[in-house]
Amino acid sequence: MHIRKKLFSAFVILAMTVAALFGDYYPGRSLIESESARQDKEVITIWYTDAYLDEYIRNAAVVYEEKTGVKVVSTKVSGLEYLEAIQKATIDDNYGPDLYVLGSESLEKAYLSGLCYELKDSHRVLNSSYFPEVSLNAISYSDFKLGYPLLFECSVFLYNRTLLEQIAEDYNANAGSGSSNYGEGSSEEEDTSETTEFEPVTADEILPTSIVGITEFALNHNLPEGCEAFFKWCVSDVVYDYWFAGAYMNVGGEKGDDRDDIDIYNEESMYCLRVFQDFKQFFSMEIDEYKYDDLIKEFEEGKILFLEADTSAINKLEAARKNEENPFTYEYGITSIGMLNDNLRSQGLSVTKIVSVNGMSEHKEKAEDFAKFLTVDYSSNLYSRTGKLACNYQKEYQYPQIEDAVRTYENSVSLPKIVETSNFWVLSEMVYTKAWDGENVNLLLRNLSGQVKKQIHGIYVEDEFIETPVVNEDYVSQE
Repeated sequence: MHIRKKLFSAFVILAMTVAALFGDYYPGRSLIESESARQDKEVITIWYTDAYLDEYIRNAAVVYEEKTGVKVVSTKVSGLEYLEAIQKATIDDNYGPDLYVLGSESLEKAYLSGLCYELKDSHRVLNSSYFPEVSLNAISYSDFKLGYPLLFECSVFLYNRTLLEQIAEDYNANAGSGSSNYGEGSSEEEDTSETTEFEPVTADEILPTSIVGITEFALNHNLPEGCEAFFKWCVSDVVYDYWFAGAYMNVGGEKGDDRDDIDIYNEESMYCLRVFQDFKQFFSMEIDEYKYDDLIKEFEEGKILFLEADTSAINKLEAARKNEENPFTYEYGITSIGMLNDNLRSQGLSVTKIVSVNGMSEHKEKAEDFAKFLTVDYSSNLYSRTGKLACNYQKEYQYPQIEDAVRTYENSVSLPKIVETSNFWVLSEMVYTKAWDGENVNLLLRNLSGQVKKQIHGIYVEDEFIETPVVNEDYVSQE
């Protein structure tokens, strides 16, 4: 242990009164209990930072002990300098956790600090039969699997299905009768007598399948009475913006750990970001005009047809159904918008929480077994106890919208793991904000690329200039 102290002294945080701090985070669980528990080989410990995991982990530990005889002591700790606290507790104080929950973007930092164990996966579950590829990429660093995927959060495209079906019915009634003024995109010179026989449309057929398709929908359909907007989202938050250009803002490759795989400044990313700018004019939205909670409320009230939200919206909407005074009465759906237009892809941003085994634990195999139990065997209880969505594929989902959210997650991109790019989320949000305000997307993306490369390699690398592509979409000529 003395040698480990020397090896990791550079990483250890300033001394703190650990017993007083951690004891308050988990009522009834003192560090004295944890320390004595370490002497018992049939006891393992797990740390986490999010309060919503309290009940889930606690109940999983009870079931696991009944099944295996191994006791699991769970402790909620502060998220402030989380990995440093784990390292200090492990090296200096000899009571660090055997396993812990963290965001996948912190995986490189954890690995380089010696806090990750290269998993054996003896149960053979870390594959695409159990988890989406994005989850498997999230737990991977170099050629190693360093965690079990627990839960995810990502942006999703919500739509009011009740209103969409009404729009389809209205369209069929008007178009079927030969009306020529239905929708803003209809031509007054259209001769319906020479058109082919009218075929009614369904809600599924008119549901947009691309980002640009949202504008086409708005140009060709009218909103039902009481519905005030075709599409809204919280523009000030990059979580809901990223899907415009996210497919072409590559930092670190699929696993987010390759320092030589940086491709942010390219024609595709510029084109997508210019479409993003066009949406400001098309939908007349200001960046600070809408707060997320207000938008969810408007969606509940049937005032918004399409909404870019996040996975927590499912829990909120289902809870709103139980509101006795003013229940949410609409049917709604989630669809994965995987394309910007007919040619360019679209990918949103996702966050994956994983369970890793402490590389300095004396109980690695037991810890890995519980990690597998927590993320696979017991995962059917995750949503009911946390409101969060499991990475592990489920045999049945409580609501069909959850399965649709999983499909969206499958098409998402995670934050990079490279330590030097830990601020990429913030940098990206600044780019989207400035683009929304009308700044030159060419310059914004070129500067972002140079800044990221400087942070990684220590020198500013200026990309060769690329001409800004011209946006050529139907909505440009019809605005």
